Amino acid sequence: MVNRCWLLVSSNPEREQALFDWAVESCLEQNIDLNVIVVLPKIAHHIFEWLEEHQHQDIMQKQIDFELSRRKQWVDTAKQKEVRLTIEVRFGKLYYETIQQANEKKAELLIKQSDDLEDRKNFLFQSDDWHLLRKSPVPLLLYRAQTALPFKSVMASLDVDIEIQPYQPSVFNQSLLVWADRFKGSNSVKVVHAWQSEVENLVKHWDADLNENELIELNEQLYFQHKEALDLELKAHSPVGDKTTVFWCKGEPADSIFNATLEQKVDLLVLGTLGRSGVPGMLIGNTAEDLLERVNCSVLAIKPNAFKSPIS
Repeated sequence: MVNRCWLLVSSNPEREQALFDWAVESCLEQNIDLNVIVVLPKIAHHIFEWLEEHQHQDIMQKQIDFELSRRKQWVDTAKQKEVRLTIEVRFGKLYYETIQQANEKKAELLIKQSDDLEDRKNFLFQSDDWHLLRKSPVPLLLYRAQTALPFKSVMASLDVDIEIQPYQPSVFNQSLLVWADRFKGSNSVKVVHAWQSEVENLVKHWDADLNENELIELNEQLYFQHKEALDLELKAHSPVGDKTTVFWCKGEPADSIFNATLEQKVDLLVLGTLGRSGVPGMLIGNTAEDLLERVNCSVLAIKPNAFKSPIS
């Protein structure tokens, strides 16, 4: 039987201590192995030859030993907790080596503390984080240091396609709910669903002769179709009828969901990211990307099983 494992990307162990402690406790509770990957910039071949010529042999091994020594406390902690821990140092591009390692280890979850650029309004993901968000086939937890650990407020963003009738719960939405449950602790998962009125778009762009009462009636019909579909998703996830708080957001999804995370003081947002049509595996969808540019909480980004990463 292959052991389940999580992969933690590490750049600065002092700054990442709280995240490591949480990961160790989570792995202990769920009997999961924890792998740590450290990725250092690759030395160009001509520079490497120059260093060897000037009596700087074993420079790469010395750097590996240094990085391992920085994480000796992590090794000791894992041993004390009886959590299986491995630490590997690689050279190359962080996002590329990380995804390669995740594939090799068949990691169940990829964890990284975000490299945020703080501006006047919020925190912005940096290059490696975006590469991982767009290209990782493994669920990716990007942790932001200002959010609580363990997570106190977990929100899952669900989407439904009411054009499919009769509506059936989707495997993807069920996966989002399962992941949200794993991190919710003793609190209930909150669910947010953003929906837009096709009727209002019709009135705006077409010469549709609809009076106000007809517009209200059609909007109500759309709302109940969305509600019925979402109720089926929640019932499929929890047949016993556990109470789930649902936040209904009418309007542009990125704006609506972002406002919900602020109002509910969300620590972790669980959402699905999908490839844009025509460019499979390269970019995440517009709505998810717009949303990720705004949220200040940690995010757990999950892709469908059919997603193919450009990094094999």
